[in-house]
Amino acid sequence: MSSVKVILVVSLFIPTVMPSSDLFKLECRPTVGILAQTTVIRCFFKNIKDIEIVGVILKKAEQNDPIFSQEGSERSGDPRFSLENIKVGPSLQIFNTMFSDDGEYLYRVVTDSGEKDIQFSISVTAKYKDPVTSTRPENLNDGGPASLYCNATDGYPEGFINWFDRSGSNWTKNSELTKIPKNINGVKSVALSSKLTFKSISLGLAPFRCIVFNSKYVQDGENTLEITSAISNENEHSSGSNMKNIVAGVMVIGSLIVGLLFALLCFRKKKDERPYTKSPDLENGDSR
Repeated sequence: MSSVKVILVVSLFIPTVMPSSDLFKLECRPTVGILAQTTVIRCFFKNIKDIEIVGVILKKAEQNDPIFSQEGSERSGDPRFSLENIKVGPSLQIFNTMFSDDGEYLYRVVTDSGEKDIQFSISVTAKYKDPVTSTRPENLNDGGPASLYCNATDGYPEGFINWFDRSGSNWTKNSELTKIPKNINGVKSVALSSKLTFKSISLGLAPFRCIVFNSKYVQDGENTLEITSAISNENEHSSGSNMKNIVAGVMVIGSLIVGLLFALLCFRKKKDERPYTKSPDLENGDSR
């Protein structure tokens, strides 16, 4: 194993004498990684079936020292890097992808049939969070002025925000998009804020959809903006007030009725308790 390690290290700088490597080809696809997720760099052999990987060495194009190497099951370098499956092929994977992983790489694969060098690139992106929407004013009048807002954060590189009404018509050209780049301890992001302004809005266009796209114009998220009519809100408030007044009136009338019934009950009770007295004429035996 130590002899293999020496060959791997030396092979970075001095071509080694090995069987002809023209028997096979090595290809790696450009890769887009997502921040904090696992990134897989797809690499494969061509024009050969029976081949065994002896070891690999990976380094960034602008660096001299390897960032990762593996000989059999023995690995060294950044522990986030590894061969996806050394028995299947030379594909690599990166756990917990970081923005620092972005860039060009030089990859050397040593096999029992020779060795191959290849260069590939990794672009690291960050997915935007679902957008947050709002309106100004909060309650809108049909035919009145209105501003619709849509904000999305934590995405990278800078993306786009599009607006659509209930019929699917695109209103993006009428909107204004603001992009604010941030870099906090090496974590890059671009905050997006879109404002769609109407001098006279038709509430029949609602609801509006705010869709966030990444830099490749792939959708990252969306939100549906339901619009509250100022008139319906006033009607609801008026209906609520009327109902409260009705309930209060019913309670007052009910209280009066209960009071009257209680007074009548007391009056009848006193009348029933009054002592019975005979007529004087009956007591004297007058039978007229």
